[in-house]
Amino acid sequence: MKKLFIVLLMLFVTFSYSQDEYNHNYYWNFQDNTKAIVGFPTCYVRKSPNIKSIVLDSLQLGTEVMVKSTSESLHKMKGINISWVDIEYKNQAGETKIGFVWKGLLALNYVKNGTFTYLTTIDKIEKIKSQEYFNENFFITVKILDKENQLLGENTIKKCLSESSYFENKTIGHLGLSKLQNIYRISFSGEACGIPTFHYYFGWNGSKLLTLPEKMNVADADVFYHSEEFLFPSEKGGKPDMIIKKTEVAELIEETDHVYNMLNEEEYYKWNGEKATLINKSKARKTKKKL
Repeated sequence: MKKLFIVLLMLFVTFSYSQDEYNHNYYWNFQDNTKAIVGFPTCYVRKSPNIKSIVLDSLQLGTEVMVKSTSESLHKMKGINISWVDIEYKNQAGETKIGFVWKGLLALNYVKNGTFTYLTTIDKIEKIKSQEYFNENFFITVKILDKENQLLGENTIKKCLSESSYFENKTIGHLGLSKLQNIYRISFSGEACGIPTFHYYFGWNGSKLLTLPEKMNVADADVFYHSEEFLFPSEKGGKPDMIIKKTEVAELIEETDHVYNMLNEEEYYKWNGEKATLINKSKARKTKKKL
């Protein structure tokens, strides 16, 4: 009985320690000497990587900085447990300054397109009750700024990222959707098999960042894959003001001959200039295929 108690105690300590040490640094994938951008209205620059350290300066939304290095010091705020970074920046007088900022106040990444800046922030993270530790809800906000770094529009979504970690973002044009100037796509992915890649789309119409349909892809070696692809109006085979989502699922049933059970279907979203509405879904087609 005593031995069992000791084993359970060791497991509890190990689990508690792993939770304390768990952090979200990988979403902000900054290498040394990487450009970054302030993602919130106020970002305090401190003398050292500590929330109680002296405030040297205050940077505003859209200010570009150079991340020189990442500190080992962690700070948790709004469920986000990440490091401080050593930055270099220019103040309003054009002088080069240095200091530390909490990484959570910087955007995950940003894209400049014409006179606009598109950026993405994580506002907070909430653990999902009655689930494993890694299951968390992320409150993700996309923002668009003008050339003076004035906020023109933003859109917040809540998503469980299912162990995805790496982040990418890009603008891809309006792709033939009426009343849109551009589409901003953000993606979260993981490096291991079985971890999905999520793609979230937002349309900029000059005044709002509108939510578009999303897609997901996941694969487990050569055993299984789930693939979703979009066909937009300006692409070959596309239809006016229609987003077509094509889904293909494959599951290995005969390993020697590489035979898979296949399932294919399409969803049709009608775009009215403000919203994409699902209007039709094809009947699932099941086949067997040698890949």
